[in-house]
Amino acid sequence: MSFRWDQRMPEEWPAVKPPPVWLYICLFIVVHGAALVIVLADWPKGVPIWSEKLFHGAFAVPLTLSMAICFMLHMVLYDGPAMQAADHNTKRWHQIDNWQRQVRSGVAVLDSVVLAPEPDLAVRMLGLEGKPPENPGKLKALDLGAGEEGTPRLHSVLTQLLIPLLPRLATAMRSDSFEIVMQCDQPELSLDVQQVWRQMELPGVPRVRSLDNSMDVGFADHWFKDYVQPAYPYASYNVDRTPKYRLLLAWHLNKEGLDAAPAHSEAAVALLLGSPALMREKKDLRQQAWLLRQMTSDADQVDRSLSLLLDAGQVPRERIHHFWHSRLKGIAQHGTMGAVRESGQILEEHALEQAVGPQAPVARWLLQALAAKMAHFGQGPQLIALPHEQGVALNLVAKEPAPLNVPWKEEYDYCPVFGPALGMIISLWTFAMLVSRNKLWDTFETVVTCGAVFLVIAVFVVRHPRLVASMARSTGEYVAGAIGF
Repeated sequence: MSFRWDQRMPEEWPAVKPPPVWLYICLFIVVHGAALVIVLADWPKGVPIWSEKLFHGAFAVPLTLSMAICFMLHMVLYDGPAMQAADHNTKRWHQIDNWQRQVRSGVAVLDSVVLAPEPDLAVRMLGLEGKPPENPGKLKALDLGAGEEGTPRLHSVLTQLLIPLLPRLATAMRSDSFEIVMQCDQPELSLDVQQVWRQMELPGVPRVRSLDNSMDVGFADHWFKDYVQPAYPYASYNVDRTPKYRLLLAWHLNKEGLDAAPAHSEAAVALLLGSPALMREKKDLRQQAWLLRQMTSDADQVDRSLSLLLDAGQVPRERIHHFWHSRLKGIAQHGTMGAVRESGQILEEHALEQAVGPQAPVARWLLQALAAKMAHFGQGPQLIALPHEQGVALNLVAKEPAPLNVPWKEEYDYCPVFGPALGMIISLWTFAMLVSRNKLWDTFETVVTCGAVFLVIAVFVVRHPRLVASMARSTGEYVAGAIGF
């Protein structure tokens, strides 16, 4: 089921206030007064007033009756509504908490390497250092330096991408939960990746998987369906076996030769990504930034999708000051630019084509890497817009997603085991024992006691249905296992 950005949340039920104490005091006075009147009205002549009979009829019996009535009133006026409100608000809290966790999900960029035709591309495009590059319409090639004679350009590119990542890659390989993903239209190039890996004498033999350029992974989604599998044969639930470390390689190199007619500038990028499970497991592991869940929409609905993205609270919207985009054309470009203008955000625009010429699909990852570096360098969350088969894909890159903002209130914890119902049952049982004419234990006492025990059990079942169902299920599984089923 797809994630809903416009998920409607139930309203919070107000906290229930207990009845005022004077209500119980008045009830206590009325019951005791009535009992005293009844007892004195039928008082036998010649019997002293101050006797055991007066204590029994005017104090003990009405005390238990008034307590039973008070417990019942408290249960009806406060305990029941408070439990219902606590149950509703707790479910609401978990629903909002789960939605916020999903909306803030993504992948962590542990490190990244960018090879672009212009040096220091990210800081120059933001105007932090040097002059912003201006190469609209120009086809720019990578300057790979003087490599060994006969070395393929792709091998030189891969080597330059991997060398800065060597310390992190060694740690990732030792985890036994690592894979390389390359995004290109030639899956056979995975052999070149493995060859360069061996030539650099890197540890192990990593698995190399390929994504074609038409596939958009969405950051918070599963990249490959085969990683979500049953925990064991015939299991009723799935286990996510996504690697904790993932090295993303993407590049575009123009063909060489007289017949070559390049249409895009060259670029290459490597991103070492950490899964959410890894980041939860290793709290001290530092990342450059997070690529947060992206949102896709039709080109003519970008204004709505951008509004939902900013309102979702992935990051505080007032901290977003930079907007990156590439490869947007036609209505997708006009709709996105208009949506940004109408959003109320004051954003500095950074168009990759303006800086380094026409872009190939590798721009998808190049923009993420550039934005991650700038988020890491304290430039705040970065907004990115890219073309998508549905229209336009929007996502935010932030050093840290916003913390969850779902306050827990004390009244949500209201869930006594028995509550006033137990007091009412005990009071009624005591009342029945006091009004019984039997001097010894008899059938009446047995029936009343059994009824009280039954009511206690029934109250527990009614008040805690999920706990009872869980206990019954666990007991059934234990018994089935014991007898061999």
